[in-house]
Amino acid sequence: MFFLLGIFGIVALWFVLCAIYPPAIIPPPRSVALALRDVVADGFFLADLHATFWRVVGSFLVSLLIGTVLGILAGLRKDLLDTLHPVMVLAESAPPVAWLVIAILLFGMGSAPSFMVGLSAAVPIFFFNTVSAVKGLDRDLIEMAVAYRVGRFRLFGSVYLPGILLSSVAASSSSLSVIWRVVIMAEAFTAARGFGPRLWGAYLYSEANVVYAYIVLIVLLGFTLEYGLIRPGVNWLQTKLRIERNGP
Repeated sequence: MFFLLGIFGIVALWFVLCAIYPPAIIPPPRSVALALRDVVADGFFLADLHATFWRVVGSFLVSLLIGTVLGILAGLRKDLLDTLHPVMVLAESAPPVAWLVIAILLFGMGSAPSFMVGLSAAVPIFFFNTVSAVKGLDRDLIEMAVAYRVGRFRLFGSVYLPGILLSSVAASSSSLSVIWRVVIMAEAFTAARGFGPRLWGAYLYSEANVVYAYIVLIVLLGFTLEYGLIRPGVNWLQTKLRIERNGP
């Protein structure tokens, strides 16, 4: 109910802005809807969708792997945490456009800059969440497992891994949202295929209705990823891990 209320508020505000600004700045919803139809029917739509999605998903998976592994190691060793902490703060604090410029200088044009910008945005999120998860593990349980000489692999799988996974899946939603935005921003300036260059090209040709059509499309796909894939997957995994930890 409140979700629909929010959508209604956005559409109502859109109509108000249309009455204030000319169509070249704020085109009417009908014009944008028609442009969106043409965009989806365009022969390049599937190729652009594939290009953007594999950059986003690739950045997400690599960020998950790097951030989680480094977070586990840093959570177990204070000296490594002290070493990596300023690096992650630097990656998190620098604006995406700064990483984009560096990536272009290092790798040139293409998909690599989009990946680098995505990694710079998401790796710190997974890293800090994993470090926090490792430090928040039940120390009494770990000490008891060590006292009873539980093997390292079993200790990791039974004690460390559930807590780390819960933290990682909790960070997945915010990480994917950030990656979705920064990758599209990066590919607008460095790639030939994808929603980013299409959006930027529509702006350069002053096609306001197409610009807004791509914005609507990007938002809708972001909603689909969030509510159709990430949240259901996170809820399922969290439920499964809690059941396994607490028992039937």
